[in-house]
Amino acid sequence: MNKLLSNKPVIALFVLPGLLLFTFVFLYPILYTLGLSFTSWRGIGPKESVGLGNYIQLFTQDPVFRRALINTLTILVVAVTGQLIPALFFAVLLSNVGKNTRFFRIAFFIPVLLSTTAIALMWQKIYDVNFGMINEFLRLLGFSSLQRDWMTDKATCLVAAIIPVIWQWIGYHMIILYAGLKGIPVQYVEAARLDGATEFQTVTRVILPMLRDILKVCLVLAVVGGIKIFDNIYVMTGGGPYNMTTTIAIHIYKESFLKFNYGYGSAIAVVLCLVCVGVYLLINKVMSHEPLEY
Repeated sequence: MNKLLSNKPVIALFVLPGLLLFTFVFLYPILYTLGLSFTSWRGIGPKESVGLGNYIQLFTQDPVFRRALINTLTILVVAVTGQLIPALFFAVLLSNVGKNTRFFRIAFFIPVLLSTTAIALMWQKIYDVNFGMINEFLRLLGFSSLQRDWMTDKATCLVAAIIPVIWQWIGYHMIILYAGLKGIPVQYVEAARLDGATEFQTVTRVILPMLRDILKVCLVLAVVGGIKIFDNIYVMTGGGPYNMTTTIAIHIYKESFLKFNYGYGSAIAVVLCLVCVGVYLLINKVMSHEPLEY
């Protein structure tokens, strides 16, 4: 084994396939998009260099981008809190039940397995102004004045688009947190309860500190998913009405593949990538801590 590990040509031969795959599937597209963001190109003909023109236009002359940025950050905050807080609550609840939790774990995880397009279409029917479940329920309760077209009303369209995302991914984070809870030694929880800690104090003072690494993983996944969200909202609203549900990812798609402004769309994609990296670094900084030993 030592002889094999000291043979550098053999090591390079084994590493080469993975390195080539990483270069052409991950690194090359990023560098190509970065280079394309400094050009004006409509998919045909030579690329015209515009320097920082796309970025200047993006931040100074594009009101749709500003709206998309606000929408994306709103979705980020609402979706992350709406996913992680209920997921943690249900995970703690199931961990305290003990046995016979399989049915509930499967039931909560089923939405994750469904097609995002199917979920979006299902919620479109739920929100339908004429025969949707929500409006019909309000009518039966005598609140007909609250009925509305949830997907086209400016006051409700963004929240209505976020709810299916939360509904789909709560079970995903719940399973991860549930697995983390099962990895916490029982004696620490029992010791806290013997010392007179309430259930809330046990969760906040014992369980959450030991779940910090798992929570960090869930937070990163939820944040990145919220920033680059596209399919759910595009199927439901297409970014409308009046760009009230347009996200950065939808703006990239429209500029690149509907208007054929590939250079400008690439500039938006670079900004989106930088936002993702920046948020990840912020989370990593805030949630960094000394490893717990138990």
